[in-house]
Amino acid sequence: AAASRKLAAALFLVETPSRWSPLAPNAFLTDGRLSKALEDCESLAEAIEALEPRWTADYARWSDFASLPTDREHALPFPAEDLARLDDALLVHLPAMFAEEHGGAAPVARKSQHATAREVAATFGTARGADGGELLLVHAPTGTGKTLAYLVPALLWARRHGLRVGIATYTRALQEQAMDREVPRALGALRRAGCESGFRVSVLKGRENYVCWRALKLHVPNEDAVGEELLAWTQLALFALTDHEGDLDRLPLRPPIELDASREWRDIVQELTRQVRADGSCCTRSDDRRTCAADVSRRRAERSHVVLTNHSFALARREFFRHVVFDECEHLHDQAHAAWSHTLRLRAVEGMLGRLARPGSSRSRAVLDRLERSLMEGSPTQQSVESCQDAVAVLDGTLLGLVRELERFDRWRHEALRERTVREGHSLLREYAEAEDGTDLVVLRTLFARRGHELEASLAELSEKLGDSKLPRLARLRRTLDGLRTDLVETLTAVEAWIPLNEGRPVFGGQTFHDVESDARGGLALVARVLLPNEFLGRYYLPELSTGVFLSATTWMAGGFEAAKGYLGLDRAETPAPDEDRAGRLVRTWRAPEVFDYSRVLVAVPKDAPDPGRDKLAALDYVRRFVAHLAERTRGRMLVLFTNADDVRRVGEALEGFFRARRIPLWYQNMPGSQKEELGELFRRHVDSVLLGVDTFWYGADFPGETLEHLVIVRLPYGVPDPYHHAQCAVLGTGEQRRRIYMPRALAKFRQGFGRLMRRTSDKGCIYLLDPRVLDPRHRAFLRELPVESGAFTKESAESLVQARLVRGDTQRCIAEALEHMGLTAELTRAGLTATFVAPVSDTPF
Repeated sequence: AAASRKLAAALFLVETPSRWSPLAPNAFLTDGRLSKALEDCESLAEAIEALEPRWTADYARWSDFASLPTDREHALPFPAEDLARLDDALLVHLPAMFAEEHGGAAPVARKSQHATAREVAATFGTARGADGGELLLVHAPTGTGKTLAYLVPALLWARRHGLRVGIATYTRALQEQAMDREVPRALGALRRAGCESGFRVSVLKGRENYVCWRALKLHVPNEDAVGEELLAWTQLALFALTDHEGDLDRLPLRPPIELDASREWRDIVQELTRQVRADGSCCTRSDDRRTCAADVSRRRAERSHVVLTNHSFALARREFFRHVVFDECEHLHDQAHAAWSHTLRLRAVEGMLGRLARPGSSRSRAVLDRLERSLMEGSPTQQSVESCQDAVAVLDGTLLGLVRELERFDRWRHEALRERTVREGHSLLREYAEAEDGTDLVVLRTLFARRGHELEASLAELSEKLGDSKLPRLARLRRTLDGLRTDLVETLTAVEAWIPLNEGRPVFGGQTFHDVESDARGGLALVARVLLPNEFLGRYYLPELSTGVFLSATTWMAGGFEAAKGYLGLDRAETPAPDEDRAGRLVRTWRAPEVFDYSRVLVAVPKDAPDPGRDKLAALDYVRRFVAHLAERTRGRMLVLFTNADDVRRVGEALEGFFRARRIPLWYQNMPGSQKEELGELFRRHVDSVLLGVDTFWYGADFPGETLEHLVIVRLPYGVPDPYHHAQCAVLGTGEQRRRIYMPRALAKFRQGFGRLMRRTSDKGCIYLLDPRVLDPRHRAFLRELPVESGAFTKESAESLVQARLVRGDTQRCIAEALEHMGLTAELTRAGLTATFVAPVSDTPF
């Protein structure tokens, strides 16, 4: 009711601008425009039918260009003329543009950026059509300006040869930053360097990321819809009418007006968003494709010289790019795992079947039940609906039987692990399925697949019969039906990958990990995961690229590139296996020099912090006290990085009252009423605040200047050894798995976390490592990766790199030295605050 009153007040102000604006009346501010608009349209469906989304204009504009090829059959050099323009853009014009942006400061060229751009250009210049060119692995430290270092040569080379080049990043933030900030800068510098216009750049993601306008029109709410549904649909429609891309990642996640309770609204938005996403076959008619954001984005990308995308798209759609730059490339290993693996949560299967039909419910909102009520009784189409409902009931019963067999397997596994080590658990599903004990499980898996395919065939037949319907409600239901049919096909693919069969018997291969897992809520999941993603990359993906550039601030590890090459599969691309009929690819490496003066950084390791590997509760209580004590003296400006989401929640909840009393804003991931996408902006906007986060903030988060001066790393980011980890060890050997996968992943994450502090040359701050194991010989690999005194990181650049100061002592000393480093000691003394810290005893309850 309160939200309704606010909305009514807002609409009254729109209807009567004369009551509040001294400019009224004029051409735009006249009373009665809202009511007149309502009179002109009898219904919401009629109003939306007369409109088109903003991105439609791009469909015609981009049709003027021809689609660009992904490769050529001849050599593709980087000519001297373009190299001179690259030099001019990066050494002269970009520095001048940055100086103008910062009030006329003296232009300063980034030598590291220019050198990196030259290396990227050289790699593009090795392309020789079908023969392939180089693969380049680049270490580009924070501050290099790597985005412009690869954008400028990519733009010049792609336009020169009329080709499409892919730029694949891991984080959405980097895609948006590149398109909104770096692309305009690159194009501006190239124009100043004498390059005429003609560069085309676009962003492309998978179809499911975009709004299908036809689907949005089909889902106009009924007149009797609840207010939350009307509000959610209106917000989505306004987004489509104003956003030039229709990318659902850009859709605001908060209610447009304050609601008493937003849970129902969020549930409706989530379901509505799922309904209006584009899919593989959502628009077949040309007029529909013209208004489908997925088709418009694809059209832009096909005609662009440079396409900004994500890792998963580049891996899944290999035919779309032959020349690719992978930024944030340390994530390519995990993205390959995700792209070529299957995980099926049985709760999701239950939900899918429930959205198809709910037997015995007279008011069911399931699509088949709604179709049954909408169609003429006894008609052939209604009979087809009833046949589908029966098939859903049969498959649902089969699912229950499969769940019972999975629970039986889980009990068997639990007993088997009493007599075996945890390291042996990874192969138990294979053992069970191939033995007599697993006969019923294999039978139920076979039966589920067979009955699933029967249901899919029935749904396809029903969809075809509904194709001739002109009734809007049936068109909407048909689209929902087609979406669920797609979900069913994906479900069956996952089930068949989970236990592969040959003539009814399991046939497990050596390249895939097969298991049954439990999710956070205790639900079961069937998994078939690529066992060695780096092997798949090096054998099946990387050799197919004509050229590839791989950049990150973490590719130089343990004093060289070998760890990163193994983790990304570049060593396998370089050296084919005996059974591969191909030549090895040339892999070249380049390490850009460090940019920052690390004497502006102090790294503190409190030696009296509890060991989180031995006493987790004591360690968390120490973290709580440390963050409270330090943030009170620094007035926030602190990012705290955790490795576990539950730990973030527990510490965040424990600190809320403390910081509220001191009026220091506190944000933490998964805090009630927040979205992770907005936490970074809140932290950036409130300079004196504290942010607690997990993975999202280890990578790609950019908080330059005073926003972040104190970075706390709670724990060394080791992965948790699980059955998948042990399966990798069984194939590679424990030492080799640790060398090729386990440690490269952990060290890269640690270095990325460290890199959150220094984002500009003027930044200054402190980093606190609260895991004392980092000082132990077994774990010193982490400390050696940092630009600190005596670190191996500095071996080849000790003369040019100014190192950070490392403080090892008790907590009180670490805090005192940090406050002195930041020039806060005298100010705190005047305020009556000291650095004195009392560490908790190990048995302190959390």
